[in-house]
Amino acid sequence: MMYKKFICSLLVTSAAWTAAPVLAEPVKIDGLAAVVDARPILDSDVNARFQVVKDRIPGGILTDTIHRQIVNQLIEEALQVNYARKQGIRASTSEVDQAIMGVASNFNTDINGLKQLLANQGVDYKRYRQQIESEILIGKARQQVAQSRISVTEQEIEDFLQNQQADGQNQAEFHLRHIVVRASDVAEARAQIEAIADQIGSEQDFINQAIANSQGQFAIEGGDLGWRKANELPRLFTQAVSSQEEGTLVGPLQSNAGFHLLWVIEKRSQDVAVQQETKVSHLLLRPNEIRNNKQTRELAEQLHTRLEQGANFADLAREYSEDQGSTIQGGDLGWVTPGTMVPEFEEMMNKTPVGSISEPFQSQFGWHILEVDGRRQNDISDQVKRRNAERAIMTQKQDFVLDNWLSELRADAFIDRKSDS
Repeated sequence: MMYKKFICSLLVTSAAWTAAPVLAEPVKIDGLAAVVDARPILDSDVNARFQVVKDRIPGGILTDTIHRQIVNQLIEEALQVNYARKQGIRASTSEVDQAIMGVASNFNTDINGLKQLLANQGVDYKRYRQQIESEILIGKARQQVAQSRISVTEQEIEDFLQNQQADGQNQAEFHLRHIVVRASDVAEARAQIEAIADQIGSEQDFINQAIANSQGQFAIEGGDLGWRKANELPRLFTQAVSSQEEGTLVGPLQSNAGFHLLWVIEKRSQDVAVQQETKVSHLLLRPNEIRNNKQTRELAEQLHTRLEQGANFADLAREYSEDQGSTIQGGDLGWVTPGTMVPEFEEMMNKTPVGSISEPFQSQFGWHILEVDGRRQNDISDQVKRRNAERAIMTQKQDFVLDNWLSELRADAFIDRKSDS
């Protein structure tokens, strides 16, 4: 299922018309769902995206409401890609290659194996690459907009740290669902959000209302925001949900972006006064067009054997490692804090004893070998606290800033939604 969802989420198909026999009417193969500026969104695009979310939709049926939400989602993606191209944002061939290699590694295969997997699902590899490129462009565009529109003052950092200490929940985490109705007309938006709230008596009701009525980017997923740390949520949300029980409807809440409803799925807290840091060195081997995934794993195993026999880790890292950031230093990454590495890396790092070499293991980036040189318990310094505070404030502002940016893109674009679905 995971593979199926992944393939569907990146599948974009093109329109096609075929000529029927002489005197017959042309037969339409693919319909048009919408046009964004000069870019078409096809019925096949909608159907492919539906495969991603159908298991989370009540009944698993492509209703008119679900169709509308998916079209809205595809329109927003097209707007962002168009913006990126106009701004001169590009995704290099190497960036696309690296992303695809990461996907291949996740499925424990190489490029040729991935191509075969795609072909088995009827996915054209060239079009698959185009969609990967679009995902990279959207990510870069959103990052550029966030950096240009969000600023954090020293006073905001001071206030954040004081509030965080007063609240005592800097380590609290919340799993929430979210509905937003934008306030172009405040009275109308307020009436709409209150009417939605009246229909919600359970989490399933919330999911149904989010899919049908929310104007947020996670609407099609039932408004699921996933797990968010308290300091990554807007303070409006954190204050509203901190004292609420799980399974509670919260709101309506009003912000500059509109009116909000929240559903508290779960809460958890991690009261950690100090954090463990690990001093680690790293050797990375990436599969490529010349050396497939199996051959890359075999090379990693050969290097691991040499290390067990007494070879110097730094020397082998300088000779073989393909991690540009650490190769010159003999693979030395210094002191690594929790949450800074991908899960596979962090899991292997944490279970490898000090003074030991890890077994070769695979992540989205390739095959790794680690040498753990030390561990320490360290109080988070004021500098780190301030940096974390700045990052958290940026995250709090980001959702609203990007929502406003998307509203601007919609207002400036030619968007033609086709009525027939």
